[in-house]
Amino acid sequence: MFAEGYIGIAGIIGVGKSTLTVELAKALNFEPVLEEVSGNPYLSKFYEDMKGYGTMMQIWLLNHRFRQHREFVARISLGKINGVVQDRTIWEDTIFARMLNQHPEKVISDLDYNTYLDLFDNMVLRELVFPQLLIFLDCSVETAMRRIKMRGREMEKTITLDYLKSLQDNYYQFVEEMETAGVRILRIDWETFKPTKEVVRLVNEYSLKPSSFTKWVRPLRKSPEEKVVKV
Repeated sequence: MFAEGYIGIAGIIGVGKSTLTVELAKALNFEPVLEEVSGNPYLSKFYEDMKGYGTMMQIWLLNHRFRQHREFVARISLGKINGVVQDRTIWEDTIFARMLNQHPEKVISDLDYNTYLDLFDNMVLRELVFPQLLIFLDCSVETAMRRIKMRGREMEKTITLDYLKSLQDNYYQFVEEMETAGVRILRIDWETFKPTKEVVRLVNEYSLKPSSFTKWVRPLRKSPEEKVVKV
C-alpha cells in the first residue's frame, strides 16, 4: 500500500535532492524530511575505511530511516501534518548496500550482505508503506560531480565519476522496478534546476494518475549457486 501525502525525492549524490525537498515541502505546506548527513557517526569513518565500516553504516542508515519513516507516516495518518517530502527514501538503501557488496574489494561481504537483506525484509517489506509519488531527479554524472565539489563536503572528496556512473545505473534499475510495482514515478531532467512552481504543477498532475500498485518486486537477494556434488 502507499500513503497519501508521502512524496519521495530520489536521485544520485549531488543531483540536488535536498534543495528541492525543502522548497517543494514549503510550497505544498508539507514537512521536509532530510538526510541527516552530519548526524551519521559512521559516514566519515566509512570514507576512511570502507571495509571496516561499510556494513555498520548501512545498518545505521536502515535503522535511522526506518524510525524516521514510521514517525512521519503516523503523523500523517493522525492528521498532525498534511504530508511530507522526503530526501531519499528507505527503499533506496538497498542500492548502496548492493553496490558495496559488488565492489571489487567486497566492501560488504556476502555473509554481511545477506544478513542486511534479511533485516531489510523483516523491517521494511512487512511494515512500511510506499510513497504516493516518487520524484526521480536525473542529471549527468559530470553535473553531479560539479555540484558535489561546489558544496565542498570533506567526506565526499573521494567520490569518483566511475562511482557516480555505477550509482546512476543502479538508480535507473531501481526506478524501473518501483514503477513495475505500481508506484507513481515522476521523472524530471535536473540538469538545470526547474522552478518550484513547475514541480508543484507536475506533482499535482501525477498524483491524480491512477495507481496499479501491487507489491515491491525488487530482487533483493540472489542465492549463491549450489554446487553439484557428484556421487
